[in-house]
Amino acid sequence: MDDFKIIRTEGLTMRFGGVTAVDNVDFAVDDGELRCLLGPNGAGKSTFFKCLTGQLTPTQGTIEFKGARIEGMNTHDIVNLGIGIKTQVPNLFNGLTAYENVRISARRKHLKQIAGEKAMEMLERCGVAGLARREVGLLSHGQRQLVELAMVLAGEPTLVLLDEPAAGMTGEERDRLAGLVTEIARSASVIVVEHDMQFIRQIARQVTVFHRGAIFIEAPVAEIMSNPAVQEIYLGKSADAA
Repeated sequence: MDDFKIIRTEGLTMRFGGVTAVDNVDFAVDDGELRCLLGPNGAGKSTFFKCLTGQLTPTQGTIEFKGARIEGMNTHDIVNLGIGIKTQVPNLFNGLTAYENVRISARRKHLKQIAGEKAMEMLERCGVAGLARREVGLLSHGQRQLVELAMVLAGEPTLVLLDEPAAGMTGEERDRLAGLVTEIARSASVIVVEHDMQFIRQIARQVTVFHRGAIFIEAPVAEIMSNPAVQEIYLGKSADAA
């Protein structure tokens, strides 16, 4: 089972007219692995993420989750397979409380009473149980990010996909999130798309760097951070100061 790939792409390509945003990408993540996707704006990593999550149907190539083809499936069906998805913009019901939002997600897998218990458990796990009775429309951006992560975890996914989860967070919220992502990776596979280099340092093991729609390099985080080409072209000089 050590070499079992929970998700794999072969020849994955996404074109928009004459522009190739994702170019023939072969990518795989081991069962139980935490992988970070990195690259400058326009590198193709966000488009690649949208193909994995059913937000886009790739022009060509395949995506396999646990050995079954999923390219072209819609996001709802992909979530029901056991993939938890958190997009860049929090996707919440603003007029409902944090607890109600998470309970709705938990109801996909649990009966009403158990769903309520699971909702509180996930809010506690994400460090936002104190916000349970607050309407999410009144919360800060960072708080909303954590509530949505609680929603994702309430579905008990085996693979968690996070698109820039640290965006807009305070330092304290980011540190809490880093610990949480590390903890999630003990029981689920995790793929994180992120720009925040300090956050990447906190959580990353293996990193995949995208450039011009293709994979430029895959290596352990220490090797990525010390690679001159990555520093100059992808991370910028801020990598040394971050």
